[in-house]
Amino acid sequence: MRKFFAIAGAAMALAVSPAHAQTYFGPADMNISFGPGGTISANFGQSGIVSGMFWHIYQFTLPQNGTASGSLTTSAVRFHGIDDLDFTTVYFNGVQLTGITGAMNEVVFANSVPIIGGALNSIEIKGISRGNGSYGGQGVFAPVPEPAAWAMLIGGFGFAGMALRRRAQVKVSYSAA
Repeated sequence: MRKFFAIAGAAMALAVSPAHAQTYFGPADMNISFGPGGTISANFGQSGIVSGMFWHIYQFTLPQNGTASGSLTTSAVRFHGIDDLDFTTVYFNGVQLTGITGAMNEVVFANSVPIIGGALNSIEIKGISRGNGSYGGQGVFAPVPEPAAWAMLIGGFGFAGMALRRRAQVKVSYSAA
């Protein structure tokens, strides 16, 4: 009888223990490229994810406000094989990525995700690996122009419009010969 309670107690302890812990990744775990006009592109991912539930969190800070778009993909040789991985949820700054899930090869994406400059931004990936899963992701960022830049742009259009309106009109007349 004691053996039964010992086994039952151990089973209950395993049942209430957390299924998975968060694993944090930072900019050093991402391949980041800076482009013209303040644009940034990055790719990231993990391979060899052991069997079970996982929760990966990528955190990073960008220099200015803007918007970003991104996607994550998985690949497997066999559906539900040892190399298969399923996304359960993926969030980018609180915006859920959507797409094709529950398949052998999955893809999720989001567009125009707001980015706050100087603040901690995050991508949270939860899923299930069957033993040797992997995923890859990519993202792009474009800064939102500052209000002064918008004012100059609008002012420039206004000056161009005024210049077109004020052009001297040439009148053509024909003489009767």
